[in-house]
Amino acid sequence: MSRTQLCVETIRDEIIAAAAELRAVAGSEQDEQRKGVADWLDEQFIGVTDPHVLLEATRNALTLYQGGMGSFQDVGTGASSLAVSRLRTALMRGLDNEVR
Repeated sequence: MSRTQLCVETIRDEIIAAAAELRAVAGSEQDEQRKGVADWLDEQFIGVTDPHVLLEATRNALTLYQGGMGSFQDVGTGASSLAVSRLRTALMRGLDNEVR
């Protein structure tokens, strides 16, 4: 397994784990919209092994931080803020030059 492949899988798994954390927090807070976003993130990243596909999925996912409906600019609790922060960190790793 190449170093790039390992990086892709590691970053993909980190993003999926962050999405799972977001889903759990959204479930406990009865936030169906964020729960749906976590499901969408799974669809974007599960099974990704190609660095270019990871980069494209990451760029798509980062649009959630631009505002509007479904954005992450309106976190209301500490738990959701932490989950969103972890997700953003994981997604930013997906833009890392080593993965390209």
